[in-house]
Amino acid sequence: MRLGAVSPNYQTAAFKGATFTTSTKNNGNYVEESTLQPFRDNFQDNIAKQKECKDFDSIKANTEMYSLGAGKGSRFSEMAEFQNPQANKISFGMPLVNGSYFHMSDPALALGVPFADGKGVKRKNAEVARGSFAEIVDDAQKLRDAGKPQKNVIVCCGDNLFHTDKKFELNYFMKDVINNPAKQMGLVGVEREPEEVVKKFGVLNVVPTDRDDVMQLDGFVEKPKTIEIAREFETPNGKCIANTGMFVIKAEAMEWLMDELEKDSMFIAKDENEPYDFAAACQKVQEKYGKEKCDVKLVQTWEDAGEPKALYNTIKEMQKGKFLTNFAKDDQKMIQESMKRIFDGKTLLASQAALNEYGTASNYTESDALILPKGIDVKNVDGVNVVV
Repeated sequence: MRLGAVSPNYQTAAFKGATFTTSTKNNGNYVEESTLQPFRDNFQDNIAKQKECKDFDSIKANTEMYSLGAGKGSRFSEMAEFQNPQANKISFGMPLVNGSYFHMSDPALALGVPFADGKGVKRKNAEVARGSFAEIVDDAQKLRDAGKPQKNVIVCCGDNLFHTDKKFELNYFMKDVINNPAKQMGLVGVEREPEEVVKKFGVLNVVPTDRDDVMQLDGFVEKPKTIEIAREFETPNGKCIANTGMFVIKAEAMEWLMDELEKDSMFIAKDENEPYDFAAACQKVQEKYGKEKCDVKLVQTWEDAGEPKALYNTIKEMQKGKFLTNFAKDDQKMIQESMKRIFDGKTLLASQAALNEYGTASNYTESDALILPKGIDVKNVDGVNVVV
């Protein structure tokens, strides 16, 4: 499993564990030391010891899982720049009651543990922003240059979190697609109101099957620009199926993609600056193999924590125990308790001193801290109070 890297160019005195970065650059061991190693130390072994992980041994050698974490950080840029004018990205390491930190990438890393080799999760630096599928193409090309067969590829965005009632439910779906000779690709979707997807989420055009939680994929709509377009892709219950960005492409389809890229280097381009886009890759595979060979698994609870309001909501859901199903039971309890201790339910980012004054002041105001005494600097970013 690989995780793209960014560099911690700026560390502020704001909420402990929040690192402000510039995007798409990396400085060697930042991701390794600040994200991956804490995950290994805190959670990896306990996850790997769970009996369900053995169910994936048969496909582990021929499968690579990637957690993508080297985006531009544009959705957090306003909050980051509020802290430091030269920063445009934030990395949150939230304090745990055991003295370590929890990162929003940890649930995605937990999904990867059943597919990891003996060394566990690994890092792959994203040196240059060439698109969300760039590192996957690089690795596929290395296999091709060495005369080796392609592997099944599973991709999950590092800031996407899923809650399922069954442990490793999405992993089992990926395994089923990989083991089914009649399938070439599987994606994960979530129901959203048509109004929610406009200009925000890609939409999957789906065909029902005899299972309530699995549909066939009959095409894509990239972030509908109007509510009218979104409603063209409603399911019978009036919902749209938003694309979460988690998917599996099987080895045969990867081989075909690499053949096509040899003919046309822009075959899966988003634009000239991003020649390797995972949404475009999925669309091409669907067009090649058709709906019968491409499935969509529906989940009930999903958050894209890559923007302030969603991250805020994610933390509040973790206080209820959501998004932690794949962690060992004791670790689930510890993370949940930590989330309850470090957040006041109203403020996303604050120094401890500001939090103390905020708590005192909010007892005497009905404005939800939008107007505070004592000169506390408050900014509302995407509906979230930021106190610094």
